[in-house]
This record gives sequence, structure tokens and C-alpha cells, in this order.
Amino acid sequence: MRLTPRQIESLKRTAAEVFGAQARISLFGSRVDDQRRGGDIDLYVSGAQLSLEDQVDAKLRFLVKAKQELGDQRIDLVFAPAGGQTVLPIHRMAEETGVLL
Repeated sequence: MRLTPRQIESLKRTAAEVFGAQARISLFGSRVDDQRRGGDIDLYVSGAQLSLEDQVDAKLRFLVKAKQELGDQRIDLVFAPAGGQTVLPIHRMAEETGVLL
């Protein structure tokens, strides 16, 4: 995993502040592979009890706080589908390959 312990703690703390203590955040994508270089930070949020409207607001707040902590990093945030939402290929990939922070 290509995140420092400081980055991991910062992301976990920010997720708890923004999404609630019950939320879990996982890293997926290229940053999981130690052999690769570069790439954005792909994060998968599950366990957050937010409506779709609230997810948009929370996502923006999370990204602002995370960038203040980590600097200008490219961060992508995907929420686990809530009840009734369509499960997309990106959800399956994140669930299958993601590493819980």
C-alpha cells in the first residue's frame, strides 16, 4: 500500500469527522499495488448512513479537509451503494480489492 502511516491516520480521522464513527474507508486502485508508481488516491466509503444529497455535501467537505491535511493530492471518493441503489462495477472492484484503512 502506497500511503504513509500519517496519511492513513489523517484519512481515517477525516472520514470519522465527516461521515461518522461508523463509516469505514478503504483504499483501492493503483495505490494498493506497491509495484506501481503515481496514481490518485481511490477511497471507498461504506457504513456511512447518508442520503444521496448528503453524500454530495459530505464528499466535498471530506475532500477539502483531506487536501488541507495531505496537500494537493488527487483523491477520488466512491460511496458504497445504499439500499436500492444499483451496484456498479467500481463498487465490486473496490469491495474485492480494497484494503481497509
